[in-house]
Amino acid sequence: MSKLQHLTPLTMQLLCLTKTDSHPAFSARWLGWVIAWVLCHASLGFAADTAPAPSALEVLQTQAQQWASSNPSFQGRAVHVAPIDNRIAVQSCQQTLQFDQPFPGQASVRVRCGQPIWQLYVTLNSGNSPAPVARNGLAAPAVHKVLVAKDLLKRGTLLTPDMFTATEMPAPGMESALINDPKLIANMELTRDLTPNTPLKTYDVKTAVLVRRGQEVQVTAGVGQGFLITMRAESLQDGGIGEQIRLKNSESGRSLIAVITGPNAARLR
Repeated sequence: MSKLQHLTPLTMQLLCLTKTDSHPAFSARWLGWVIAWVLCHASLGFAADTAPAPSALEVLQTQAQQWASSNPSFQGRAVHVAPIDNRIAVQSCQQTLQFDQPFPGQASVRVRCGQPIWQLYVTLNSGNSPAPVARNGLAAPAVHKVLVAKDLLKRGTLLTPDMFTATEMPAPGMESALINDPKLIANMELTRDLTPNTPLKTYDVKTAVLVRRGQEVQVTAGVGQGFLITMRAESLQDGGIGEQIRLKNSESGRSLIAVITGPNAARLR
C-alpha cells in the first residue's frame, strides 16, 4: 500500500492546493489548517479514551461495600454509605481503607486510612425511610434515638448507663456517630466534657484505662476450674477491659501475663 493511501481525501486536497498555489502565504495558511485539523481530532480522541478518576467518596463507598459483603453484621445485604455531613471532607487515601465496628450492633462503622493518617465514622444502611412532611410542605428533620447526659460529665469519667437517658431528637450531621445502646458504653470513659441533654457520640468516648502502670492489681487464677487463688501483683503497663497486660508478683517478683477483668482486677491466662 502506498503512503498516499493513508491520507484522508481532505488532506490530499489540501496538499494539492498547497502545491499548485504559487503564493507562499496562501500555501502556509492551508498547511496551518491541516495541522490544526489533525491536532484537534487527535486531542478529541485522547479525551474520549480517558475516563475520570473516581472521587475519594466513591472509593470509600466501593471499599465499604466490599468489606460489608464479608462482615457478619452486613452480609447478604446491599448496603451503601449514608450521606456524610457536608462539613466533612473525605480525603483520598494512598492505601486500602480499613473498616471496623467499635460499637457492635450499630450501623456506625469506623473508616481508617494509613497514608495520610485519618479516620471518620460512616453509617452503612440499605436505605433510609422517607422524611415526614411538615404542615408547611417542607420535609421535617428526621429524629433518632440517642443517649443524652443527665448531668454535666467531666472528661475522663468512667461511664455507666444510669448517667444517661434514652430519648429521640433531630441530630443533623451526626447520624453516623450516635450511640443509642447503653450496653455499648460499659467500660468506656469520656474524651471531653459532656453537658446535660447532649447526645453521646462515638468520638466522645474511648476504652477506659482500668489498670495503670505501677498500680497494685488483684489477680485471680483457677476461676471455673474448681479452685480459686488470689494474689497481688504490680502492673507493668496500662490497659483496658479485656486487654492482656504484664504484671510482677509482689511477693515472688515473677512476671505474669493476665487479662484485665475490671478496675485494678485481672485474671491469669
